[in-house]
Amino acid sequence: MPSDDMIQNHAQTPPPPADGRLSDASAAIATVAILLFLGGLMLAIATNSLSGSSALLQTIKSRLFSPMLVPAWLDVGFDHRLTYGLPEDADHELEIVGHHASETEPLALPGGRRGEQAARWRRLARAIAVGNVEGDGSVIAAGVGRGGFDELRVEDVDVRVFRLPLPARADPVDAGASEQVYDARVRLVGGDLQLIKEEPTSELAPLVKAPAAGAAP
Repeated sequence: MPSDDMIQNHAQTPPPPADGRLSDASAAIATVAILLFLGGLMLAIATNSLSGSSALLQTIKSRLFSPMLVPAWLDVGFDHRLTYGLPEDADHELEIVGHHASETEPLALPGGRRGEQAARWRRLARAIAVGNVEGDGSVIAAGVGRGGFDELRVEDVDVRVFRLPLPARADPVDAGASEQVYDARVRLVGGDLQLIKEEPTSELAPLVKAPAAGAAP
């Protein structure tokens, strides 16, 4: 027969939580986490103003809540790039060859590389061809050509960018139909790096001989 002490201890023991409910400790932790998150959101709203906010709010936000307000880094690449289907959205490839092509074998980039390394070379080639708001990509081309000096063991190279076609969904990729969209000569003269961009020949008006003296106009 149980004693009075055993009955009293059993009565003081809290019942286990029902199925599907959190324990008191878990509920307290979840409550604190929700309050911290809501506080971070309020700070983000309060400090996101062109007129500024108090130094105290800025300090609290930067010291405590910045890691919570920054989203996870999701730039992991995609198997299929999202584009508008413009010619500039096609893949680009680099070719570095000695200015006297018979002396060296061309260096193709990305060449046989795969994965993220190949994607970076294609992005670099596209940056040269398309350029940016500050220029036409010649600064990048000069750096690429300078890097090719050691590989080709020459100090006078041609940097070329080829744009691959954008095939239709059902069409096979034709690697032979690439289009050259950039060509520049990079050389080292007296320790100075020079870039000479090859521009396409423009259409000119035909030359007309000057009329002879005394002839009717």
